[in-house]
Amino acid sequence: MKAGAIISAGLVAAVAASASGETVLFCPFDSLAGWAVRSVGTGSAALVPRPDQTHHARLAATRGTVLLSRLLPLDAVRGRRVTVRCLVRAEGIARGPQAVSVPKVHLAVRTPRGIRHHAARLDANCDWHAEGFTAEVPADADRVVINLGMESCTGTMELSRLIVLNDRKAAVPLDLSPAANAAHEQLGLGAFPKGTIEWQGVPFHILDADRHEGRDCLRLKGTGHADWPASTSAPVRVGRGASSIYILHGVLGGGGKSPSPCALWTARFVGGQTAGLSVFEGRQVGAIGQTRDLPEWKVAWRGRDEAGREITFGVTQWTLYSDAPLLELSCAAYQGSPPVVLAVTIVEEPPAPPPEADDEGAGDSEVLE
Repeated sequence: MKAGAIISAGLVAAVAASASGETVLFCPFDSLAGWAVRSVGTGSAALVPRPDQTHHARLAATRGTVLLSRLLPLDAVRGRRVTVRCLVRAEGIARGPQAVSVPKVHLAVRTPRGIRHHAARLDANCDWHAEGFTAEVPADADRVVINLGMESCTGTMELSRLIVLNDRKAAVPLDLSPAANAAHEQLGLGAFPKGTIEWQGVPFHILDADRHEGRDCLRLKGTGHADWPASTSAPVRVGRGASSIYILHGVLGGGGKSPSPCALWTARFVGGQTAGLSVFEGRQVGAIGQTRDLPEWKVAWRGRDEAGREITFGVTQWTLYSDAPLLELSCAAYQGSPPVVLAVTIVEEPPAPPPEADDEGAGDSEVLE
């Protein structure tokens, strides 16, 4: 095995096992798939279109109960601190017979000792805002259910952008296949990483060309390659929280430092906001074959072709500053050498804990049966 390349089935299995990672559940409410609707008395649940072409959920009740409920995966929450965040809006609220008979974002945790409740409750009308809490889930929990909605009360509650996080750092290789448009043989490279490689604890999954119509990388046009694509033909889907993005890439036929970026990356978050990364040759990316680290590009894989020529690819870290979940990534060429992207991995750092949850619990919904 060549220096710098760590390729193993065991590492692939470890990556798969950590895929639940920090983001346990992300739901933008573009559908109610995966949710059970529980209704007692007069209540309804529906999706409502938003001006930005997304949707949110609207729950309405008249002296009744209507809840959206779903199980959370035990391997992702058991023995962990779980953070729940959701955008909510409420109007026409009239409390029911008990203190807990109000709209709520609620977590029910069942253990051999009984059920413990955690909730953020709304007892008055409010405009769109974030509600959230943290909850310690015992290691012996055998059922964890999230409930969203109205309980034994009157009014309307609207929900959007639910995310459930645990306190574990996660590194998740993304599926680059929708954007990949070439095989490495088309680049004239006699050596190429395959499988999964790891750099400083961050795994990267290289596409298997045999399983993806001969494609194992993304190439974009630059000097001398006007017939190559100018941008990704399809975005790279993410759909989870992200603290940093790690890009395994290089430029073909690079000539050193450039005053103009060779590539422009765009990250699109839930809510429509975006962030960008300008990639300059000589700083954020090096030539395929560059053997020295650059200020913001570190050599992560080395190999030699049959002629003894050294082939290298390196990693650029892109730090994000948004609490909103990341929806997708795209990349476009700009000027200079053509970029070649092999893999992209996102890393999620554990979130800072918000205030602890209210766990009085009397009268709250039981777990989903």
